[in-house]
Amino acid sequence: MPKAPTALADLAGQHVLIAGVGREGTAVATRLAALDPAPAVMAVDGQEGPSAEAFREAFPSIPLHIADKQGGIPPACQDATMAVVSPGIAITSELHRSLRELSIPLTSGSAMFVAEHSERMVGITGSKGKSTTTTLVHALLQGSGLDAALGGNMGIPLLGLESAEFYAAELSSFQCHYLEASPRIVGLTALFPEHLDWHGDCDTYYGDKLGIVAHRPERVVANADDPILHQELSTRHRDLPITWVGEGHQWHLEPDGDESWLCHGEEKLFHTAHSSIVGRHNHHNMLMALAIASATEHLVMSSIEPVLSNFEGLPHRLEKITDPSGVVFINDSLATNPQAGAAALRSLSSPGMVWIVGGQDRGVDYQPLVDQVLASKPRNILGLPASGQKLLGLFREALERSGDAAQVHLEEVPDMETAVARARELAGSGDYVLLSPAAPSFGQYRDYQHRAEDFRSHIESTRKENP
Repeated sequence: MPKAPTALADLAGQHVLIAGVGREGTAVATRLAALDPAPAVMAVDGQEGPSAEAFREAFPSIPLHIADKQGGIPPACQDATMAVVSPGIAITSELHRSLRELSIPLTSGSAMFVAEHSERMVGITGSKGKSTTTTLVHALLQGSGLDAALGGNMGIPLLGLESAEFYAAELSSFQCHYLEASPRIVGLTALFPEHLDWHGDCDTYYGDKLGIVAHRPERVVANADDPILHQELSTRHRDLPITWVGEGHQWHLEPDGDESWLCHGEEKLFHTAHSSIVGRHNHHNMLMALAIASATEHLVMSSIEPVLSNFEGLPHRLEKITDPSGVVFINDSLATNPQAGAAALRSLSSPGMVWIVGGQDRGVDYQPLVDQVLASKPRNILGLPASGQKLLGLFREALERSGDAAQVHLEEVPDMETAVARARELAGSGDYVLLSPAAPSFGQYRDYQHRAEDFRSHIESTRKENP
């Protein structure tokens, strides 16, 4: 396979095939139009739909072709000399197989951006925690007076960012797959089996995820408390310049009741009681962000307190929705894997708590959720399609084995509207109603944001004032 170009400028004068016309494909098309000489550009996608319609409207001069049902690429695309592939096209898909059969270089918009800007960026990835950590790093750099831009897997595609002094980028495993350069500073938050439908198997997923450190980064900041990350990183990429963050290391948490001090050596930098985000996992995210920001050498220590104390967390991540009834609804729709759902459940508790769980079933290991149910014993669990029924069965078996079945009410619900209505019946004033699905939303919703909107709309439609 020919080696892919590593910079956007390498596409000038070529016949470029944009594969996938979602957010990243649109950003690629915009940048290609500005090249001189401009390449000949065509596009292909796996299906008709809103993204295809929007792309045709935005780029009428770029012919967009739709692959056949077997993922076959139309003959009009066979002249391409290079393909820029969007992260939405899984390497296990028939469309990706067809792209490989063209025997042309494959790259991505994110990979080209990293190749061009690696010296002025921090790239953060992980099976969980990457969005919060990246946002915090960006806030700390901006609070230190640096002109820093935020984008990547969250928000604006990297090729859509305006020019800045420095870039804080969240990179998914899909985006890491194509990287041929490493950001100067890399942050690694966690590693466990995830997105196996995209990568094919666990070994490939780990290899793709850790591809972010495969090209000589200056510094890697990694979560020492994650045993899989520690093992895989040490095995696959020896002799990396790693700053470990966690228990027994310079960057560590010092527990203080339900709160913690964020520490570097003997120095206590921030007390989590001053933050509005909850949960030890979020305390660790803050610690990771501090270590990563420090590694850039742009962190101003006096910015730590105001930035972390004013950070309100991400939308859709343990986001509180107050209600006149006194019930506290929690939107955690961004929790799309079992580990994130378990972390949310570990962070919240109330006598009549209701946990709404379930979504796309990708065949992942649900044991972290089962273990946390046994530890937390939330009073009510409502299971949404499609994985809800399976999860309730696993919880029921485990609770019966432990003798705790009577302590937890398990109920399958057909949709979000029913879930919210039942939650209002089950929860009382001061109780939490936690939407933490522990699964992606595809199949019922466009994405986790659409799922959160549905949750909010049914909270609003069922709202009643306190008597």
